[in-house]
Amino acid sequence: MGNIYFEDLRVGEFFWGDEVIVDPGEMLAYGKQNDPWPIHIDEDAAASSPFDGIIASGGYSITLMYRSLIGAYNTPERRWQFLGGFDWKLKFENPVRAGDHLRARLSVDKMTPSRKIGRGIVNSTIDVFNQDELTVLSNEIVFLLATRAS
Repeated sequence: MGNIYFEDLRVGEFFWGDEVIVDPGEMLAYGKQNDPWPIHIDEDAAASSPFDGIIASGGYSITLMYRSLIGAYNTPERRWQFLGGFDWKLKFENPVRAGDHLRARLSVDKMTPSRKIGRGIVNSTIDVFNQDELTVLSNEIVFLLATRAS
């Protein structure tokens, strides 16, 4: 398939990422290193929280979103000509837990040619679902893609 440019996308189109499994050790290590709140690293404290157990930090959940989406837009067969993102509206809908099976879906919501030559603006939504088909993370993202006439 090759390179994907702005002109190759269509409003309403969606792309599925790869399934990723939440590794308990990696999740805990991430929490200890980067986000050491008790709900992310302490079994006893997390058990008495509203989450009833340890949950992944938001940063780790975002990492898993990216990891899933590699299969949608950044493989040797298909590489989006991404120029950068500039707006996020992120929601954590449900907790991510060790052992969860997650998969991201990117939907193309709106496309606008840029006033600057060589790029287009894409409004998209990324939803990450767990094995029970619950949305764990939703992210409205606006990003730039190169056009073929770059």
